[in-house]
Amino acid sequence: MNKSIRPPEERLATLRIIEPGPKGIYAYYDGRVGGRLISESENTIDDGAFVLGVATYAIVSGSEALLFDAGITPEHAKFMLDHVKSLGATKFTLVYSHSHSDHIAGAVALKEATIISHVETNAYLSEDREKLAKGIPPIKVVLPDRTYEKNMTLQVGERTVELHNFNIHTPDGTILFLPQEGILFAGDTLEDTATYVGEAEDLHIHQKELKRMAVLPIATILPAHGSPDRIANGGYEPSFIDATLRYIQAVDEPVPDPIAWKQRLKEVVSADLDAAHLDYYEAYEDVHRSNISSIQDYRRGTSAKGVD
Repeated sequence: MNKSIRPPEERLATLRIIEPGPKGIYAYYDGRVGGRLISESENTIDDGAFVLGVATYAIVSGSEALLFDAGITPEHAKFMLDHVKSLGATKFTLVYSHSHSDHIAGAVALKEATIISHVETNAYLSEDREKLAKGIPPIKVVLPDRTYEKNMTLQVGERTVELHNFNIHTPDGTILFLPQEGILFAGDTLEDTATYVGEAEDLHIHQKELKRMAVLPIATILPAHGSPDRIANGGYEPSFIDATLRYIQAVDEPVPDPIAWKQRLKEVVSADLDAAHLDYYEAYEDVHRSNISSIQDYRRGTSAKGVD
């Protein structure tokens, strides 16, 4: 085995607990430390999460805890569950932000939790469960116990937690919003340094949905993928949403050959980096190139259909 690949018993070596505040909110952050966790071959856990850095969140109030996503491995999930138990939690809820494997991989270790997801997340996982079981790494899909369609409100101890569906990154995206504190848990709908274009054909929808998200009375934003230092200091400002919108507009500019396709990510988002709306992380240059490729493939396909 490559020395940069960790055996299962060492998978928690770089996992750290961050307290972004206020009291009772925890981020379990791993990645951005070099090396890989799962495999030398391309896989979602490493390339979509660990290399970029990933945070899974817990909201704890009294004897209740809500976990936002299941962690990137069962070992990570068990660590989170043990931690909230140590804080006195005895009732557990798990909310999937969406169906991508780096957000549901650890759920097999969270059997004590009631699982909630968007209705489309349930559909995707039901369809993909056999494929995920044979993937790298093999993932045992745990389907949700409850689903919602547009929004849902939960009570976690003394905290009110709102679930909202936004078609950003994927159609089944779920965000959490704490209305009292104005805290938005963004999942993959917002990502620093750049959003990952999961559905190029829906970029026009993503832009509308980002504008809809911006209407929420947001004080701070905690994303799944972002700077650990920024998260530790309380999260991102609402300007994170506008920065994401500007990036999408740049790579999907309605011209045959957008300028952003010829630029490095650092150039495309330079104004937002200078304004501290975003933090630059080199690994996102690969995400940027992938985004351009996805958009080009989609446009070529649309053009070919038009010829027919």
